[in-house]
Amino acid sequence: MWQDSMAAEGWALYSEALLGEPQASAPHGFYTPEQRLYQLRGKLYRDLRVRVDTGIHTGRISFDDAVTQFSEVVDFLPGSCARTESLKPGPKRSSCESARGAIARYARWPTQAITYRLGKDQILALRKRAQDELGDAFSAKRFHVEFMKQGTIPASYFGDELMRRLKQ
Repeated sequence: MWQDSMAAEGWALYSEALLGEPQASAPHGFYTPEQRLYQLRGKLYRDLRVRVDTGIHTGRISFDDAVTQFSEVVDFLPGSCARTESLKPGPKRSSCESARGAIARYARWPTQAITYRLGKDQILALRKRAQDELGDAFSAKRFHVEFMKQGTIPASYFGDELMRRLKQ
């Protein structure tokens, strides 16, 4: 159901990480230290979504445990969310309420939350393949342009065609 979003969602996550990669003119990437911290927090959030999505749908984590995990990991607020209504108003209660809404969404749409990560991983694998096969002829700019021309088709479907174009 969500496979068509892998390229778009993956591209978003890939692009975010791309800015943090070392470049000749920016050995630590293009993020300021504060921006890098924010980007890493976002990565932590999306990595947790993989764990929660697969955990809920394979029965390895309960809904309530996923809500608590989300609050603890994403908002860095320790403590259970099992009885949100008994928490006094404040950051933890707000976090638990927000987490409950997010987990309800992931519970209703299996695999949607992980398409970001799966898409990014496919792009990275394809880029590595292009770098390995093209060697010094590899151009990141050309790779990105040719990749974007494919639209929202998952990278695993057009990898061979993209390689053919890059070798021309």
